[in-house]
Amino acid sequence: MPGVKFTRSGSSSGRSGSMSGRSGSNSLFAEAGSKRVNLDGRPILDFDHKNRSNSSVAIIEGDELEYSRTLKNRATSNSREPFEETASVIDDEDEITGKLAPYGGFSRKDLGDVVLGNENIFQSAPWKIVRSERGNGSLFNAVGLAVEKGVVDDCKWIGAMSLPSDLIPQNVLDDIAHHLSEDYNCESVSIDDMTFQGHYKSFCKQILWPTLHYQIPDDPKSKAFEEHSYHYYKQANQLVADKIVETYMNEKNHLDPNHPDNVIWIHDYHLLLVPAMIREKCPDAKIGFFLHVSFPSSEVFRCLAQRKPLLEGLLGADCIGFQNEEYVRHFLQTCNRLLLTDLNEFGLIYRGKVTRVQAIPVGIDADKLRNVLKKEEVSSWTKLIRDRWKDQLLIVSRDKPDKLRGIKQKLLAYEKYLQNDRKRLETTVLVQIFIGEAKDDDYEAEVLQIISRINSMADNLSAAQPVVILQHDIDFDQYLALQCEADLFIVSSMREGLNLTCHEFIIATSRKKAPLVLSEFTGSSHLLDCEGKGAFLINPWDVASFGKTIGRALQISNDEKRERWENCHDVVLKHDSLDWVKLCLNTVREGWQRNQDKTFACNKPFSREVFAKFVNDTKKRNLIIINIDDFGGLGINGSSEHKSSIELSRIGTNLANLLSDTNNYVFFASIMRRSELDLIFKNVPNVGLIAEFGGFIQFPDATQWISMVDKQKAVTGFNQVARIFRTKSEGLSGSKVVINDCTVRLAAQTAMSQDTRRSLDVMGECVQLVNDSFGETEGLHATIVNDSVVVQQKNTSLHAFKFLYSYYTGTMSVGEVRQKFQLRRAESQADIFEADESAHTSEARLPNVDETIDHICYAGGLNPIDENIYDFITSLEKKQLLRPGLTIAVWDGIKETRTSAKYVAMGQNELLSIIADREQ
Repeated sequence: MPGVKFTRSGSSSGRSGSMSGRSGSNSLFAEAGSKRVNLDGRPILDFDHKNRSNSSVAIIEGDELEYSRTLKNRATSNSREPFEETASVIDDEDEITGKLAPYGGFSRKDLGDVVLGNENIFQSAPWKIVRSERGNGSLFNAVGLAVEKGVVDDCKWIGAMSLPSDLIPQNVLDDIAHHLSEDYNCESVSIDDMTFQGHYKSFCKQILWPTLHYQIPDDPKSKAFEEHSYHYYKQANQLVADKIVETYMNEKNHLDPNHPDNVIWIHDYHLLLVPAMIREKCPDAKIGFFLHVSFPSSEVFRCLAQRKPLLEGLLGADCIGFQNEEYVRHFLQTCNRLLLTDLNEFGLIYRGKVTRVQAIPVGIDADKLRNVLKKEEVSSWTKLIRDRWKDQLLIVSRDKPDKLRGIKQKLLAYEKYLQNDRKRLETTVLVQIFIGEAKDDDYEAEVLQIISRINSMADNLSAAQPVVILQHDIDFDQYLALQCEADLFIVSSMREGLNLTCHEFIIATSRKKAPLVLSEFTGSSHLLDCEGKGAFLINPWDVASFGKTIGRALQISNDEKRERWENCHDVVLKHDSLDWVKLCLNTVREGWQRNQDKTFACNKPFSREVFAKFVNDTKKRNLIIINIDDFGGLGINGSSEHKSSIELSRIGTNLANLLSDTNNYVFFASIMRRSELDLIFKNVPNVGLIAEFGGFIQFPDATQWISMVDKQKAVTGFNQVARIFRTKSEGLSGSKVVINDCTVRLAAQTAMSQDTRRSLDVMGECVQLVNDSFGETEGLHATIVNDSVVVQQKNTSLHAFKFLYSYYTGTMSVGEVRQKFQLRRAESQADIFEADESAHTSEARLPNVDETIDHICYAGGLNPIDENIYDFITSLEKKQLLRPGLTIAVWDGIKETRTSAKYVAMGQNELLSIIADREQ
């Protein structure tokens, strides 16, 4: 991506220095990104809003636009990190005063004329667009490679101009924006200085960044500061989102949103609100998001005052990508707890919308790096380095000088390594490269003190120092040469979302095959560990063990070096930048397609004509399952004293015609116990019953119940969950715990009406606790249904439905069905928690099926349990295993939501009346 330079003359002056964007700020705002557009106008949008660094017009965190003028004489340096301020715009009296000579005069007369002149210097100053060296180069290069290889047809970048926009005339800004659009395929967003400062310098860097890296801001004034800065964060996100929508609509015209290249791709924590903002105006757009930093545990993220809108903003995307599974798990747990979302095998479900959440590691372009390594400049530096430290083991490390990089711990570990054998002082050298300037003077002093102490250990002061520090970044060619000659490379970050330097090292050390010591808290550690046979993983806080690992890594045999390098090398090649782009875009498309299968509930009303056509248009028989839980004021709250058995029994009376039709197999499903359903429907013929969301099934006109759950496996987990829920219920007034045969519920309807916030917090804690503690070990799953936390064995309801489908379609023999679904006869009504593990369970008896089915009708609610069944029926129809059937969701008409059901009934009475009054 290009950048803009302002100069005093038409030619670029060697004296011109870089300036930050914004009054006194430098951040590269533009992460907003890229929109790819085909020649025929079909767009792919790619947004990256990560930095607005010392370039003033910055499009993307990888190749920002550079703005400079001769008022400052600080040359742009590779040592600057993307977010680091390198220069300030002179925009007030104090700053001008700071530029004056000691006795009130300018040291250069022409400079004084420019600064104090009446004319706005930006009105007539020449400017040009140049390429910047900073930003998220991995993203820019990856997208560029994808365009080059034909993975995408074209790409348009959209980002904020990192200019002091309050100082620059609007016509100049418009001119810059025009050239960026015409010549560089970049659409720019202009943000005023106050908004930018509040967004980037305040909220992003002082609130979001520390929290995402486990450093919760604890300033006494941070609460007011956070609320104030969040206003600007939201405002800046809205400006970027509006520009994205404008560009998307202009480029898209009237093209099919299903086109694979019609994608919006947003990047990083600076734009967390943008996906939902775009979704509001472009509901059918394909939107992806990738977070380039770490995502903390729910206990940390919930400390943010704006936690809910930030999460909801992200969930506007069809797919959210993270660097590794740990960040995915943290995000899912956080949404589970704070938003009461539910999960399925595809992703996260919130308000009927599915968001695919996946770990998609970022990689590098190994082929391009190999070509750079072949350059003559790299070879020359490699020879010089080899000669300089020919008799020593060379350790290389490169970090930003801040606490998160674990520099102090690395030096202490290196000191331990040297102390264990003082001969190593003459045979080992650590070259530590610092990127950018330290912002914490105390930390910098502490690090330098440790370095001085290590270097003073050497008896021979004329010999090479054990630690060599470079307090500015070096040319990339020199850096690669150091990696080529390194005997060990160390990455010791305390917390880091991405670290591709270790990937670069694996390619650079192809000749020496040197080992890598990598912090387990970096995003790449899970990949390069290679089951203990790749990089040496360390805990930076364990200094003693860290020191021992350095010693071991330097002493391993050549065979072990080769094995570890080859394992890491295979990983780097497998997870390269091109595959990263492919996988990210594919998952966005998959997530979008899954949501297209769901439509808004209000758009598909259920009618008598629809049901009559279903019943009459059949070649075989129909399987009809109706979830009755909300009939008769039942809700899901608990025991029978809150239900009207008379009203429920009338369901059978009202549906007498449906039940008497021999073409129909009809089942009523409920969360109620077997005993309650037996009592209510004992006089209703020809109806099957499904108790406890699929835990038990009774066939029509049968008296025996079949158990669909493994009660021996469930006992321990359910007992523990019941004890936890009782404890939680004691602290939540109005709630109660309902324990059934294979279900535990924390019913909180009354509590919700009394204290909604407290109830949501408790339910969120329960959901997270069950899913984290008992999900994998006990196979239990907690979900929210009608203001209650429902705990069952995972997919119990879907398991029961699949059994009925297999049985009634005749796709499997009775013996195969019994074996696959592990059917058991439910011996008694005794609570499963008190069941004797040694008790004998008889084999379930299955009735004969006179004729198979080819149609299915399922009527349920708008909850995750029923949605899983709607999705399964849809998948059967797509595979042509069933003729098109009916899925009907009962909707209260209050909360707008999406559903996979084909039709929606406005209430239970409407559903019943339509089914009962169908034309015969």
